[in-house]
Amino acid sequence: MFKDKISKELVRERMAYPYEIKVRMTERRLSEFITYYGESGVAVSISGGLDSTAAMHFIHARYPDVEAVSVLGIECRDNIKMVMKIRDEWGVKVNIAAPKMTQEAVIKEFGYPVVSKRAAKSLSYLQNPTEENANSRRLALTGITNEGEYAKTWVLAKKWRFLIDAPFKISAKCCYYMKETAADNWAKENGKASIVATLVEESQSRMNGYCKKGGCNSFEGRGESTPFSFWTRQDILRYLYENNVEISGAYGEIVKGEDGIYKTTKAERTGCPICMFGMERDGTPNRFQRMYYEDNRRWQQAIFKWGYKEVLDFFIENGFTNYQYYPQEILDQMQQEENRQLSIFDE
Repeated sequence: MFKDKISKELVRERMAYPYEIKVRMTERRLSEFITYYGESGVAVSISGGLDSTAAMHFIHARYPDVEAVSVLGIECRDNIKMVMKIRDEWGVKVNIAAPKMTQEAVIKEFGYPVVSKRAAKSLSYLQNPTEENANSRRLALTGITNEGEYAKTWVLAKKWRFLIDAPFKISAKCCYYMKETAADNWAKENGKASIVATLVEESQSRMNGYCKKGGCNSFEGRGESTPFSFWTRQDILRYLYENNVEISGAYGEIVKGEDGIYKTTKAERTGCPICMFGMERDGTPNRFQRMYYEDNRRWQQAIFKWGYKEVLDFFIENGFTNYQYYPQEILDQMQQEENRQLSIFDE
């Protein structure tokens, strides 16, 4: 069995270091990586979100000639505006990478991104059983690995198993084709090593990847650095707050509570507006209810043209009422109109 180059315990230890030590550690890792490839030989992937904005600001202050690359087509309006500010106001050269497939084509061919990346992968295997994915299906249903060990984190939660028989395809490939592959292709075509602002606390898969890579910097192939991996979301918010860095309007503002905890006044996270990963943790209004007002054209496109109505209705029918896509006030108006029509009919 493949052994991690560094342990998860060591990574968690790094995550617990004081903020000031993490800053110096990141400076050293960036220095090592950029010295090797040169400022003209690297590019920072940015989305307009909090993590990449903090990373770009941190790097630009130390290496002003480092470029950025962004895939704008799947970002929300406010994040796109932030990327443009990084270009126009910070003076960063921002290169725009274009996917080779449209988002509609990716969704129609492979399936919808629901629940989480790991769950979507498992559901895709379970919806499309083959001899080749038998081990993956067993892992999703039982947690039993090829070595006969039990891996709880890979088990598909029972509450999501109704999706195996969903009348639509499920996949985790949207982000891969629309963002990861687009940025990778651009970097390859332009001979750039990549700097990515991922945090291992965001997911188990990021933790696993970091451990297997052996740390932040990889000099294999074209090279990739994730120099903020051991930072936490609180570290990111603190950096942005203390350095008075403007952030995407989708997040509102960053405030520091009396308990010393940093929070955003609006959204906690952003990304592709029509991605359904983590939607069960949305508050009210959820991402689609907000999109109804913030970008109704995209809302109409996703719900009625790309088939999201069928997907979200299926969740609602199976008890997940927080997957509603109309704002509550619109639902109330619709219900009032229905009641009015019924009363006219009864007369």
